[in-house]
Amino acid sequence: MRPNVLLIVFDTARADAFEPYGAPPGSSPVVRDLAESGGVMPKMFAPACWTLPSHASMFTGLLPRANGLATLPGGTYEEARPRMEAHRERLLPEVLRRTGYATRGVSTNVWVSETTGFATGFEQFESLNSRRQAKVQDERLRARLSCQLEGLRANVDDGAEEAGRKLRSWFDETDGRPSFWFVNLIECHSPYLPPRPYNDLGVLERLRAADEARRYLTLGSIWRACAGGFDVPDDALERMRRLYAGAVKAVDAWLGDVLEALDRARLLEDTLVIVTSDHGENFGEGGLMGHAYSLDNRLIRVPMVIHGPGEFGSGDVRSLAALPGLIADAVGLEDHPWHDDLPPSGTAVAQFDPPAGPEDERIGEAIDAWGLGPEAVPRITTHLTCATDGRHKLMRRGDREILFDLEADPLELSPLEPAAGDDAVVTNLRSALARSSSAEKTLATAGDAPVISPEERERIEDQMRLLGYL
Repeated sequence: MRPNVLLIVFDTARADAFEPYGAPPGSSPVVRDLAESGGVMPKMFAPACWTLPSHASMFTGLLPRANGLATLPGGTYEEARPRMEAHRERLLPEVLRRTGYATRGVSTNVWVSETTGFATGFEQFESLNSRRQAKVQDERLRARLSCQLEGLRANVDDGAEEAGRKLRSWFDETDGRPSFWFVNLIECHSPYLPPRPYNDLGVLERLRAADEARRYLTLGSIWRACAGGFDVPDDALERMRRLYAGAVKAVDAWLGDVLEALDRARLLEDTLVIVTSDHGENFGEGGLMGHAYSLDNRLIRVPMVIHGPGEFGSGDVRSLAALPGLIADAVGLEDHPWHDDLPPSGTAVAQFDPPAGPEDERIGEAIDAWGLGPEAVPRITTHLTCATDGRHKLMRRGDREILFDLEADPLELSPLEPAAGDDAVVTNLRSALARSSSAEKTLATAGDAPVISPEERERIEDQMRLLGYL
């Protein structure tokens, strides 16, 4: 029988937050031990800087523009579902289901839900309501007080406990078929307010952190910062980084509990465990916040730790879009659709398409409201594409091409002209971009958006507001 597969995505977890990638000892002991007894892919890159296109690539094996989910017109989440369903025949859970796997998934992120099409191919899929600070985006006095109280108590997680219970119940319900389990946890996502003991701030600092989340971590505030209006104080950034590290410890401990449950169910030895992320996060580096309007390495370099049966690639540079093919090879599945759609191993491509162009009147309105000048417009309306071999990165910002030496310039603050790079390096990266460009077409025609009830729409939009997406 083929091995089980457990795919865990720690949403918004950047690679350098974990010990196999340079974090201080004690930052993620479970992930460290898993890597030592299994393996680590040191050069894994996300194909996008935010949740929807990155997960779509993990499920389809296609880069975002090729699968039609690089962006959504107007940012309407309902449009994602028909685009995902149009790729049913190549979706990871669907392919595994057709080959005899029991397929079950649970997600705490509304962008990875039944509404957006990610339940396609799963026999069971649970979309959990994250218990994120419910009043972070609400300006009413009662909401603000509620947010402060949540921050003070520090006793609410974002769905991890419930997701763990669901997984453990599935471990006890195996029916003789190999299983594919998928989990998305959003604990590392803003507003970075993990529960105690992973929130080790004092009372006053917890209150400050809750207030700073409302002030600096709304979608508008993050976009303003990335557009050139960065105004987050150093002490607020330090609290955010400290709480983010606490959130990483929380998901690390959660992973330990899940692995113990898998072992108790006598499934661990027969399970390929994959721990990764969909993108990273910025905390002021380069004047950037969150995960918007950039393809810098803090956003696209992601962890990937693997443990269990099956061969799983090498240390070459890889894209998360290669994940379905890697899983297929590891479990011995030869008849799959993920053979030749990506640039070759050794390079990775990432893409970002902004939700609006410079001609959109909302851009001008936003820039005026933020008190910024016209120089901010290209920062939030330019299409971005990059290719990296792990040492160098070739970036295209619209029609402009620039090169980064990531070893000499890890923060990517000193762009080079491509002529300054080694010809062979630049040629290789341009080739990867050319290959990805040739595939930039939607391979299946999306149908109509699903019809949902007003009550369901309100519930989804409330959750998106909590995550800062509306």
